[in-house]
Amino acid sequence: MALPANQRGAGGAARTTTGERLSALAKTAQFYWWAGHMIVLIFGTLYYVRRPFGWKSANWYYGKAYLGALASYAIVIYKTYGPPQLNLAFVQRLLVDENVEYLLLAGYWYSCRPIFVTLLPFVVFSLFHVITYTRSSLIPMFFPEVTAEVQRARQGEALLSAPARVSKFMGDWSSKYYSPALRQVGVWEVAVIGVWVVLGAVTFQTPLLAPLAYFQFLRMRYALSAPTRAAFRNVRVLLDRLLTPPTASANVPGVVADSYIKARDFLVRMGSMITDPTAGQQQQQQR
Repeated sequence: MALPANQRGAGGAARTTTGERLSALAKTAQFYWWAGHMIVLIFGTLYYVRRPFGWKSANWYYGKAYLGALASYAIVIYKTYGPPQLNLAFVQRLLVDENVEYLLLAGYWYSCRPIFVTLLPFVVFSLFHVITYTRSSLIPMFFPEVTAEVQRARQGEALLSAPARVSKFMGDWSSKYYSPALRQVGVWEVAVIGVWVVLGAVTFQTPLLAPLAYFQFLRMRYALSAPTRAAFRNVRVLLDRLLTPPTASANVPGVVADSYIKARDFLVRMGSMITDPTAGQQQQQQR
C-alpha cells in the first residue's frame, strides 16, 4: 500500500522536452508500479460493472486485476528490500510488511475461483495510488510549472491554470477521503469478506481453505495494523447494539444473542493474545 521508495516527481525538469521526460519516467520502477495499479483500477472496475451481466466474461477482468496487483506489490517490495536473501532476518522483515501480506493475499485470491467481494479493497487502494502518482509525477511531466503554480495558489498569489486546477482537486480530494476510505475498507475486510468466505466454505461455494487463509491474513493485520484493530472494534460495537440487550430488538432470539456473545468473547481473547502474547499465559495461570 505504501509508495515505492525514492519516488520523485517530474516538476524540476522544465528545461527538457515532454518526450525526454516521458522516456525518463518510463525507465523508473515507480512508473510500472503505477501501471500495475492502473490495471487493478481499470479491470477491477470493469469486473464489477460486468459481473451482474454474466460471470464468464467478468472473471477475465477479475484475473487481470489481480495480476496488476501482484505486479505493483512485487515492485514496491523489491524496491524496499532488494533481491531475495536466504536468511531468517530477511524473511522476518518481509512477514511484518503489509505490502507482503497483500501480495500473498492477492496471489491466493488469483489462484482461487473468483470471489466477488475480495477485489474491492485492492481497487480502492489502487484508486488513491493512481491519483497520487498522477498528481505528483504525470501531470508535472506534461506541465512542469503546475507544482509551483499550485503552491503559489495555496498562498493566494496566483490563479490556477486548468492542469493546476485538476492537480489541486486531485490532491484535495485524496486528502479528504483517504483516511475515511481506509476505515471503510478495514470494516469491509473484517465484516464482509470474513463472513463471505466462511458462509461460502460452509455452502461449498468457496474453497474450504479460504477461511483459514483469510483469517491468517486478518490475524497478521490485527497484530500490525491499528486501522484493522479499529475495524474490529467498530464491527463489535455495531453487533453489540443489534444483538445484545438492552439495545437489541425483542425479535432477536436468545440463542442468537448467547451464541454471538460467546463468539465475541472468544475473538476478544484471541485478539488480546495476538497483540500481547503474555495475556494467554496470564489467563492460564489465573485458572
